Amino acid sequence: MKKPLFLMLISTITLSTFISGCSRDYTPAVNATGEEIFKGACMECHEVVEGKSNVYYELDEENKNIDFFSKKISSGSLLMPKFPNITTDKLTAVSQYALDHSIKK
Repeated sequence: MKKPLFLMLISTITLSTFISGCSRDYTPAVNATGEEIFKGACMECHEVVEGKSNVYYELDEENKNIDFFSKKISSGSLLMPKFPNITTDKLTAVSQYALDHSIKK
């Protein structure tokens, strides 16, 4: 019984490592708003926080800023792919939207 559990754990770690190195080809429309970009690129994985209307993130105080979101979107993280096609004003717009829909832990 221990061997299948170990193999499942190893395959999960391998999948996580693979996912963290991925990027998404999502490209926002020229006139897309931050909300439209969020819905097209982010809502596949990010949902409203349970019991919180229109809130997607609960963040520590030091992460509740636009730079935090911009870096996450551009670079990705452990389980989040990077979005290289969201840049400049579109990156600012979606980062601001995410920030506006987050609360402090």
